[in-house]
Amino acid sequence: MKRWTKIGISAALFTTIFSAGAYAATAVPKIFVNGNQVKSSLQPKIIDGSVYIPIRAVSEGLGADIQWDNKAKNVYVDSDPNFKMETSATAYVFGRNLAFKWIMAYDERSVAEANALVAPSFKTDIYKESFPGGTYNLATIVDMKVVARSEIGLTVRIVQRVTAEDDYKVKVEKWDFIFENNKIKSVKVVPKSTKYLDRYTLFPGTSFGI
Repeated sequence: MKRWTKIGISAALFTTIFSAGAYAATAVPKIFVNGNQVKSSLQPKIIDGSVYIPIRAVSEGLGADIQWDNKAKNVYVDSDPNFKMETSATAYVFGRNLAFKWIMAYDERSVAEANALVAPSFKTDIYKESFPGGTYNLATIVDMKVVARSEIGLTVRIVQRVTAEDDYKVKVEKWDFIFENNKIKSVKVVPKSTKYLDRYTLFPGTSFGI
């Protein structure tokens, strides 16, 4: 979507006001999201002292879904263009809590807690064969967010910090959860969803990576 969108002053993370002068006239602004520079074919522009940036660059940097409705001239960020009425809201909350409990149990290597949440036929490619043991890679998940759902499951965006055995700083990927009879039937990595970052800023003052 090659359109320039002015981000309001409430989005303080992305909107910067530059004073008039030679610096504002010559410097090319850069976009940083979660501590990482976001590349875009459209460069930020300074117009009348305000910075204009391509909204797709920011949305993708945050892992947000973005859609453009050319007919209605609307931009949808993490929104449903065909929204009419939410259904099964309680089912979503139950599934989210189930997935988050499993993620926390996995992250803390609580085998009994994790196994209590899964179906007898449970399958995963998050780890091989048996549940990881020990504390070597303990507590690596620093952020998680549900980004999609279906009638039988949901997708969670996971952010993991570096461990001693890994050659990356921060890994972001999506995990698909499938439910069956109020249990987790499977947890698998969404193909081609894995990304590696130099750093990830959870909020100002708390960053992971270099």
